[in-house]
Amino acid sequence: MGLFSAFRENGAPTFYEPNKTPFKADLVESGLIFCIVILAFSFFVILPGIKGQEKLFTFIRIVVSLYIGSVILLTNFAQTWEVASTETTTKYKAGTGREINASITVDIGLRGINITLKGVPENQLNETINYNEHFSWQWRQGRLGFGPFAGRFSQEYRAAQFRGLPLPILWIAEYFTFDGEGIRWGRHYRQAGWYSHIALWLAFPLWILSNILFFVLLRYGAYFLVMTGISMVTSNILWSSIRNFNDPLIIPFTDEHKLEFVYGPSYFVCLITGVICMVLGIIVWILDLRFPAAIATFFNVDVLQDSEDIQVEDDDSPPVEETKEGSDEEEEPVETRNNGASAEPRPVTATDDEIYEIQMPKQKMRSERTFTQRFQKNRRNRPPPPLPTQTVEDDDDDQEPYINASEMKKLKKKNPVRLESVKMKVVG
Repeated sequence: MGLFSAFRENGAPTFYEPNKTPFKADLVESGLIFCIVILAFSFFVILPGIKGQEKLFTFIRIVVSLYIGSVILLTNFAQTWEVASTETTTKYKAGTGREINASITVDIGLRGINITLKGVPENQLNETINYNEHFSWQWRQGRLGFGPFAGRFSQEYRAAQFRGLPLPILWIAEYFTFDGEGIRWGRHYRQAGWYSHIALWLAFPLWILSNILFFVLLRYGAYFLVMTGISMVTSNILWSSIRNFNDPLIIPFTDEHKLEFVYGPSYFVCLITGVICMVLGIIVWILDLRFPAAIATFFNVDVLQDSEDIQVEDDDSPPVEETKEGSDEEEEPVETRNNGASAEPRPVTATDDEIYEIQMPKQKMRSERTFTQRFQKNRRNRPPPPLPTQTVEDDDDDQEPYINASEMKKLKKKNPVRLESVKMKVVG
C-alpha cells in the first residue's frame, strides 16, 4: 500500500461517508437572538456612568423595551406556535419493511412546519436515526399537484420523496399538501400564518415609535405602547380563528399514539406580552395624568414639555368713526389721500399701561374643561410667586427719577399727598 493509496478503491479519489447531523435551530432566529444580546450588552455598558436612582430607572426601561422588541421579532420567526409529539412504533423507509421505535415531534410556525424523527434508541437497523426536516409554505398557494407551478410546500414535499426520507416524515407532510374536498389544513395554516405575521410586523414599528415618544411626549408613547399590545393580541386572534378552528388536525399512527396539536410557547409568549404592553400603556397614561412629576422622573423627561398656554388679548381699540351721510362733497380717492398707500387700517399703538400690564391666565370653570383636563392633576406643585412691587425711593439731588404713567396711577390711588411731593421733586 502506497503513501497516497489509503482509503482509495480502484484508483478513485478518497471517499468519506456522509455525516448527517440534524440541525434543529433556525439560522434567522439565532441571528436575531445574537443581535438582541449585542444591543442589550451595549446599553448595559453605559449603566455604570449613570448616577443615583436614575441608574435603576434606566435599567428597567432597557430591559422592558428590549424584551418587548425581542418577543415581536422572535415569535414572528419561531416554529412553536403549535406543537405535537408522540412516541410510537412505525414503519421506517419504503422498501425495507422494517419498523422502528421512534419519538416524533412536529412544530408549526407562521412560515412552515418542522418535523423531528428520533429513534429510541438512536442506533437501530445498523444506523443512527435522527432526522429533522423543515417544510415551508411562504407564501404562495400555487396550483394543485407537485409541478413547477405548485406551491412551495408541495415542491419541497416531492423533493423529500425523491431523497427517500423516512415514511413518518412524509406521512405528516402529506397532510399539508391536500387542498380539496374539505381537507385543506395546509391552506388554512398558511393563511393564518400570513395574517398573523402581518399583525406582528405592524407591532414592530409601533414599538419603535413608542420608544421614541417616551422621550418626547409620555402620553403619546403610552398610546403607541397600547397599540403595540393590540397588534400582538390581534395576531393571536387571527391565528386561532383562521387555522382549523372547528376541525383540529390529528395525525394518528396507532389507536393509542396520535399527534394532537396544541398551542405552543410562541403563541402564549406573544399573547402574554401583548397584554403586558396594553397594561403598561394604560398605567403610564394614568400616571402621566395624576402623578406627572413622578413618571417624568422615571423617564427622565421635562414634566411641562407637553403643556402650552396660549393667551389671546382682547382688542380694546376704539371703533372707526363713520363718515356723515348726505354730504355733497366728493371725497378724494384713498390712494390720493394716502399718497398711494394701501387702504388697510393702521394698527393702534398700545399705551404704556397696556404694555407693562401683566396678564394672568384665567382659571377655567369645571364645566369648561374637557374630560382629560378634569381628570388631570395640576402640574404646578406650588402657586406662582407674587408680583414684584415697585417702590419709589428718594434719590440724590443730581439724579432725576423716571416715573411712567402706570406708576403715576398707582401712586395716585395709594397716596395723593405723596404723589404731589414726587411731582414737585421731579419738576424741581
